[in-house]
Amino acid sequence: MRSNYLFAALLSLAITPFLLTSPAASKPGYSHTGPTLISNVRIVDGLGNPVVEGRDILLSNGTIAAIGVTGSLSAPEGTLIIKGDGLTAMPGLMDLHIHTQGGWANGVIPGERYAPSYDDDDVQQRLNGYVYAGVTTVLDVGADHEWVVKTRDRINNGELFGPRHFTTGVAWSSAPSGWDAGNTSGGDWAASTIVADLADLPDQVARYKKDGIEILKAYAGIGTVGLQALVSEAEKQGLRVIGDLWMLNFNKQIAQTTGLHGWAHTGGFQVAPKEDHEWMAKNERFVIPTVVLGELLAAGRLADEDGSRAMLEEPLIIDIWGKDAVEEFYTVYAQIRDNYYDGRLAFYQLNNFGNLSRFRPNMQENTRLSIEAGVLVGCGTDDVYPGAWPGESTHREMQLMVKGGVPPLKAIKACTSDSAKILKRDTEFGSIQVGLSADILLVEGNPAANIDDTRNVREVFMRGKQVDRQSLKFAR
Repeated sequence: MRSNYLFAALLSLAITPFLLTSPAASKPGYSHTGPTLISNVRIVDGLGNPVVEGRDILLSNGTIAAIGVTGSLSAPEGTLIIKGDGLTAMPGLMDLHIHTQGGWANGVIPGERYAPSYDDDDVQQRLNGYVYAGVTTVLDVGADHEWVVKTRDRINNGELFGPRHFTTGVAWSSAPSGWDAGNTSGGDWAASTIVADLADLPDQVARYKKDGIEILKAYAGIGTVGLQALVSEAEKQGLRVIGDLWMLNFNKQIAQTTGLHGWAHTGGFQVAPKEDHEWMAKNERFVIPTVVLGELLAAGRLADEDGSRAMLEEPLIIDIWGKDAVEEFYTVYAQIRDNYYDGRLAFYQLNNFGNLSRFRPNMQENTRLSIEAGVLVGCGTDDVYPGAWPGESTHREMQLMVKGGVPPLKAIKACTSDSAKILKRDTEFGSIQVGLSADILLVEGNPAANIDDTRNVREVFMRGKQVDRQSLKFAR
């Protein structure tokens, strides 16, 4: 869910300017790129299987080369040895609902820098947040089209340092939507693709496919006819469509009528009946719940903190953004609530969202019911909102799933192998198996027993390379 950029002026009212963040202390990168042996480590494989103790993992040539009982593997000369005593190896995390372009002062607060950023330093700081937290794959679900395609390519070819990047390109609608801000990147794409003349659809979809896009995003306002036509044409060209239809999210009837493949958000307005979840599972639909967004709408995290300002003690936030940015968020939070969420002229009130307090519990319950029914559930955060910190929010998403009744191993599975299944890449990455990409997160503790332990990040490997996490930190 994104607001119209025209609300920028409204949002900036009564919000104090804030200290801009600065880039990392040094150029982000890797500290070791050769083979690595992780010895005597606990494994959470991301497939939902029981934890395995006392294993060695050999990483070589970008993949998981071997897994064996501790002491059973031999390593080539020059191999980096990491002692895994007390550590858990789990797959790199995934966030399938991000916005690389920012738009909320790059994940901090709305204000002078509300407009989306095209600045490399701002983008790199968001990317640092993902990698630092162990998020090794992301799906960008909306930004200026030419910009986001080029940025995806720059990240994937190493010009910018960041997680493996996919994108839906700009969203589709049949009427002006939250993306209609005008194009400022210099390309000839509009800020949204309008389904106005069905005769144009084949060429429009083909252009997305030419840009290497595999999943399209339909946005609120597209209408049933437009969505049905878009899904039909996408399928003809081998693509899929996810939807963010606001009040209609996770509506079984819409999915039945249009053939929509998945939802960009689970339902927050109400808990869907059990049979709707069962229908989704039987008909192989998927959902990316974004419970973090529900928590932000419901003001749940700060209510849970009860004045403790716990985010100031969270390394996955502070090490990337610095304490000043977090202090500023707390300072203006009441204004953010009034200007965007709860006030008489707030965006969500003008769009009839009403009482927002129900969103977190409803999205938690819908997520639990989906997983219990066997729906393919992925992991996403919509982390452009104030208080949703790139990278850290993925850990928060898993915590919220578990708080809502999802077992820890299934929450981890949603944020690893099941997200890879949604991308149709689960034979390439997303779990700890021999032959797959060595995207591995080493954490202290056992997240299968305590989901909070995923936050205790000690090492991150992307494609077998050891990330220099120090190089990602905020420059003080």
